[in-house]
Amino acid sequence: MTVRDPSEGLYARLASSDHKTIGQLWIATALLLLVPTAVLGVVLGLERVDGVDLFAGTNGYFQMWTLYRFALVLMVAAPLFVGLAIVIVPMQVGASNLAFPRAAAAAGWGYILGAAIVVVSVLAGGGWGALDGVSQGEADAIGLTLMGTGLLIVSLMVAAMCIATTVISLRTKDMTLLRVPLFAWSMLVTAVVWLLTFPVAIANVVLIYADMHGGSLEFGFPEGPDPVIFHQLEWLFLQPQIYAIAIPALGVLGSIVPVVAGIRQVGHQPMMAIIALFGLLGLGGWSQPYFVDNTGDFLFVAFGVVAFVPVLGAVGGAVSTLLQGRAPMFPPAHLLGALAGIALLVLAVLTGTLRVVEQFELSGTTVHTGTVNLVAFAAVSAAVAGLWFWAPRIIGALLGSGIGLMVILALFGGAGLLGTADVVAGFLDASDLMLHDSNEGSVEIMVFVSIVGAVVVAAATLGLWAGIAKAVRNGVQAPADPWNGHTLEWSTAKHPKQSGDLRVVSEAPLLDRRPEAIEVLYEDAR
Repeated sequence: MTVRDPSEGLYARLASSDHKTIGQLWIATALLLLVPTAVLGVVLGLERVDGVDLFAGTNGYFQMWTLYRFALVLMVAAPLFVGLAIVIVPMQVGASNLAFPRAAAAAGWGYILGAAIVVVSVLAGGGWGALDGVSQGEADAIGLTLMGTGLLIVSLMVAAMCIATTVISLRTKDMTLLRVPLFAWSMLVTAVVWLLTFPVAIANVVLIYADMHGGSLEFGFPEGPDPVIFHQLEWLFLQPQIYAIAIPALGVLGSIVPVVAGIRQVGHQPMMAIIALFGLLGLGGWSQPYFVDNTGDFLFVAFGVVAFVPVLGAVGGAVSTLLQGRAPMFPPAHLLGALAGIALLVLAVLTGTLRVVEQFELSGTTVHTGTVNLVAFAAVSAAVAGLWFWAPRIIGALLGSGIGLMVILALFGGAGLLGTADVVAGFLDASDLMLHDSNEGSVEIMVFVSIVGAVVVAAATLGLWAGIAKAVRNGVQAPADPWNGHTLEWSTAKHPKQSGDLRVVSEAPLLDRRPEAIEVLYEDAR
């Protein structure tokens, strides 16, 4: 996935401890999995149409419905940001490499293996429970699915530990935590949230596995229907935990907007506080509806309502920076992608705010699915924006602006239709699974709208790969700093630490070297 010397062998890449190579592994795998996940979203939409049965029964539909959620969140959205962070964060903080690079590489292979185990086991009849009873053969496959799920989560935790350690311990001289660029800061916050919450999910997996193989302790396994296996892990896709995968979207926005505007981020430290607050409000694990129904509890409602505050704060910071700087009339693809991601996130937190209001009675409706789609594709859109922005550092080439704009617009439009249709259907009392007996009148219209959105998203994923393939095939080396960047990853064609003459006196050390340019821009802004 990079413009490289063809003499470099496959073994050298597979055994590499270079953070760029490791990050490329994560990014390429996540983008590869994005395509079948998007296609699965289309098929699930078609299954909801009355008279269509593509999965041979409700249990097959349930298996694919749960696989879609796990794939979109744990196999695509979260790993995309991990890959970006592994490549970019060490350069942003002036480190020579990622902390514990071999652990990050092992986590990457664990992620690939875990994803493969999950997909194969689900196709073999496993998954996260069943709606029509569990046979012994299905029980073995479910056990394999749980093992793959645990491996995925552990891999994300190990990668998060490497990223957090890099930001905390490997910063270059004079770069305090308050001077860390916003993307690196957002990944530190994300890593802390994941390391505090994912162990709870591992405990859930262990409990379920022990229950399956140690006797009927809680679920009555394997006699009768067993959807509670999924219900014990469902908190990963509900508020507040679902917001944890979109925390880096705020960091991507904060890294791209100032560069496009040509000035510093307005209120860098307040933006750091905003990202930290959003991370705090993405702490889940304590809210598990299977064990304790906390709907209506003060803490649950507060987390849902206050989540709107940091997202609006990030929007305000971006708008202020663009207005005070020299914003282009026609935004480049990376800026449009960052704004699209934050717009989808605004829709998601607005939906989440409405969901926690008990009077609306949205629990158990397709509002859950709509929120998952909006948050996950907000994260994907922001990650794609980061990919377009940092492509010279990731693959050594610029990605096409035209195809980038089309991909971003398609992702935004498709995800908006997909998520909003499910939210509206939820207000019409459609159940979250939305089986055939729920689809009447206006709900049926929303089903067709969601199918259109899913098709557009799937087309965008294909366009994304086409853009990357074209850039790699052309093999044109990108300039070291095509955007006049502000932070250390743009300092040299090599590693920023090798430049030797950069003193970090602010969050934008490269901008500090162009004081006359700053003066002109601020005069224009006045």
